[in-house]
Amino acid sequence: MPTVIKSLNDASGHPRAFYDQNTWETVARFQPCIVDEDFIGAGHSSIPAAGSPATGYPWVQKTVKTGGSPTVAVIANSAAGIVALALDATSEKQEATLYANDQRNWDVTKNVSFETRLAFSVLPTTLVEMVFGLQAAWIDGPDNAAEYVRFQASASGLINMQTFDGTTATTGSTGITLAAGAFHVFRIDCASTTNIRFFIDGVEVSTTGQFQFAATGANAVLQPYSSVYKASGTGIGTMQIDVIQAASDRV
Repeated sequence: MPTVIKSLNDASGHPRAFYDQNTWETVARFQPCIVDEDFIGAGHSSIPAAGSPATGYPWVQKTVKTGGSPTVAVIANSAAGIVALALDATSEKQEATLYANDQRNWDVTKNVSFETRLAFSVLPTTLVEMVFGLQAAWIDGPDNAAEYVRFQASASGLINMQTFDGTTATTGSTGITLAAGAFHVFRIDCASTTNIRFFIDGVEVSTTGQFQFAATGANAVLQPYSSVYKASGTGIGTMQIDVIQAASDRV
């Protein structure tokens, strides 16, 4: 279908981005700080390991395993570019995470927005948790992170919304359950830290004032973070990410 462009305006009515009305995906942004990653091209064929980032490349991958084979890898010849984060059925702690090597550049107090288009090609089963959004430095177990603003799913395709500013943790269900393999556009809008807003396919799934984020300074500066994790067991799950976008003001 043809692309139909509409503007996404700020509180003053000024255009902040353009999005495709048919797919809900943002196609242009007007903010000083932007990352727009589509995982297209040969440069994505080998994502660097955590702790060993490649100059000029924004992502690293971390896998945790004992005997199994969790993976973080671009799917070869995938239309529009897709990276897959996958666990296998080995009974052990496993993790497959894509993040910015703890280079936290996105200040929640600076009008941050985060957007991703993704699918759960394999829905998370028992003991498996998936998270995607903005998060503080890597730590063992996504629920142990110092701060976060993110979507989450655990042991099903039901999508939750979560914020934690280091003091107050808030979780709410979107009421939306994903079907395996179906891509959707997820957006988090932090234009107001007293009203963090969550959207799926262009429809707001949070309510006014439901989510707040009171951290400031260094504690408010996060990184794009996508992860599939299990502390134990034979659970499986695969997240396929088509695009990651983040944008913010500089001051």
